[in-house]
Formats: sequence, C-alpha cells, structure tokens
Amino acid sequence: MRPTRPPVVGTGRAGGLLTVVVAVQLLLSVRFFFKYGGPLPGPAYAAYVVAGLLVWGVVLRRPWLLRWLCRGRVLGLALVVLLAMVAVAYPRADALRSVGRGSDQDDCVRELVGNVLALRAPYGVGYFGDPCSTGPGELVPYLPLALWDGYLVVVPGMAVLLGYRVLRLLTDQSTAVLLSLTQFPCWLFLEMAATGSDMVVIGWLFAVATTASTLGLRRHDTVLMVTGGTAYLLFATSRLPLLAVTAASGVVLLGVFGARGWWVVAPVLLGATTLYVGTWAVAPASFRPGHLAGKSVRVLHDLGQDQLTGLVAVAVLALGASAVVVLRHGAVGVLRRHHEWVHLLAVTAPMAAVAVWDLERKGFDPAAWEGLHYLYLGVPALLVAVAARSRTTRSAGRVPSPDLPPMARCGDGDRPASPAGWKRIGRRGNPDASC
Repeated sequence: MRPTRPPVVGTGRAGGLLTVVVAVQLLLSVRFFFKYGGPLPGPAYAAYVVAGLLVWGVVLRRPWLLRWLCRGRVLGLALVVLLAMVAVAYPRADALRSVGRGSDQDDCVRELVGNVLALRAPYGVGYFGDPCSTGPGELVPYLPLALWDGYLVVVPGMAVLLGYRVLRLLTDQSTAVLLSLTQFPCWLFLEMAATGSDMVVIGWLFAVATTASTLGLRRHDTVLMVTGGTAYLLFATSRLPLLAVTAASGVVLLGVFGARGWWVVAPVLLGATTLYVGTWAVAPASFRPGHLAGKSVRVLHDLGQDQLTGLVAVAVLALGASAVVVLRHGAVGVLRRHHEWVHLLAVTAPMAAVAVWDLERKGFDPAAWEGLHYLYLGVPALLVAVAARSRTTRSAGRVPSPDLPPMARCGDGDRPASPAGWKRIGRRGNPDASC
C-alpha cells in the first residue's frame, strides 16, 4: 500500500483553531519586545504579531508548505535549533546574576536538588533575596542536575518532546507536529528556555496529567491512570497554590467520570498534602513555599479592591449561574463533551489573575511583567484542547472533512485511524464501523 501523505489540517474549523493557537503564542511575546525591542517596542511588537499572522495565513493557503511543516523531520530540526540556541543563551543569562539581573528560578531548583541530596532543609533563598517558591515535586524532573549541570540546556527540548507525545495520544502525527511547532514563534517560551525557567515543564506536567488521567479512566487503563496521577502529583507539588488548581481539575474528572475519578484524585491530593506537610515538619522555619499562600491571599485582596475587577467577577458568576439554570441536567453532558476546555479554564483563570495583579503592581510596564510567565502554564492545556477538538470534530461528522486530522473513535478509547479506514465507515457514518 502506498504511504499516505500528511493530512492538510489548516483549513475550515481546524484552521481557525490553529490560528487562535498561533495568535496566542505571538501575543504572549509582549514582554520580550518591551524589554529588548529598542526605542520603539510597541510598534516592533505589533509588527511582529501582524507579520506572524500574515505568514501563518500564507501557510494556510499553500497546502504543500503546510504538508512540509507537518513532517516529523521539521520538528526534529526545530529541536536541534532550540538546543543550540539555549546552549549559547543560557550561560549568558545565568551570568547576569553577577550584576543583579536575570532569573533565579534555575538556582532555586539547583538548591532544592543539592539540599535534598545533602540531607539539609530542602528550601532556600534566591540570589535576589526572595524565598524560593519551588515545591518538593521539582526534585523528580530536575534530579539529573545532581550529575550534570548542563541538564537545564536540554530541558526545554525534552518538554517539547513530552508535549508531542501527549498530543499524539489525542490526534495524528501531522497535527501533533504542527501544534508542537506553534510554540517556537513565542518569544516568551524562548526566553524561559534560555533562562532555565521551570514553567515550561510545569505547564506540560498539567497537560500530561489531564490527558493521561482522562484516557486512563475512560479506557480502564491502569498505566495511563498512574501516569496521569504522577503528573498531577508533580504539578501540585511544584508550587503550593497549584494544589488548588489540581483540586479544581480533579473536580472536572469527578464530574466526567463520577466516583471512578477518585481513583486518580484521592491519591494525588493525599500524596501532595503529605509531601508539603512532611517537608514543613522537617524545617518549619525554612518552609519557603508557604510564602506563596500569603501572596495568593494578597492577590485576591488587591484585585477585590478594584471595582472594575469586581464587576467583571460578578458578571462571570452571573453568566455561569445562568448557564447552569439553562442547562439543568444537561450540565454534566456539556462537561463531558468539553472537559478539555474546562481543564484549560481551571489553570488559566487563576494564572491570569496573578498576571493581571503583577502587571498592575509594576505600573502596567510590560518590560517588567514577570507574572506573564504564569500565563504560559495554560499554553500546553490549550494545545491539548485543540488536539482533542480536532479529534471529536472529525469523529462527529457523517463524512470525513479533508481539513481535519483523520481521527476515529475506536472501541474503548480514541486513537488515530488511517484515511483508508474512513472508506469502511458504515452507512450511518459511524466512525466506529472502521474499527
């Protein structure tokens, strides 16, 4: 049988979703341009966003170019370039600490690993004098730092590969490659990669957690459930406030799967609580992650004093209550059909609140907007939601659309189906007939 060419995924509804993803990645580059964009950062940023969208529009209208971008070799080349860029940029960014600049997130991770292996109190203070907010769960993904100091150079590429593997669980190879590539035009992602930030890893841990847990519970797959639960645990214990995000995401799992969701949620919440309490008991006076709890309360207090923010919150709550009243018993059905977007909301809403608070605290100066990094935690969840939507949209129709990945719903879960499989669809257009 002749090999099938990569599907064209960039037109119709799928093209619209991919355009949203590209636009989000470009817009998140705002801090880079206002910090390094020279005397005219605003026009430079606007030109970058417009030019990026125009280039993407050209790609959408050139099927041969879109097919070329969907190749795995292109993603491999992009990873090689990323590795080379980080290998050059990270040592320079790390050296900025000598003049009181740069980021101390990588140093906090190093200190955590070093303290645990030396049997000292795990948490320390960054070179800016701020308490390290790194949680105990960071020890696992960054343990190789104990053997190789250059490990931080390869972490961003490993995170992208992890993300690609997660997306492959939901869609075909071509779509997974294209969604993975959308991260590279984002200067926020590149800046975090060059400074050794752990936010990229944390974001993909959440994506792994929601995807693997959902598929594991749906398929009764123990390996996937354990993988998802482990990712949830590492995510919840990377920053103390993310324990609340994990709980909110766990509520979504319970809404979708009922009591069966406790198979994942209960061990995660118990394990995360045990880790935090245990590390606090070891050295209560130096429990640095606890300062984020106070910071979260301060964020809510400060935002609550803003009348505009209060009105927006009331409007959102009113809309939510109205939706529940209208949907009534159909609310659970809506949650089950759109749970990926609810997971996205669970992580993005609190991070957006922190980002807005930080921007207001910095006098609305984008160049000093450190809180923008928290918004990136929602990007992997967005990619997962778009990958899942491309699957469900394709499976729902009677006739396969040429602009969406060739996905089919097969038996106990969702897996990619070959284009030839669509020829075996039953008379009523049921994709399961091809399985």
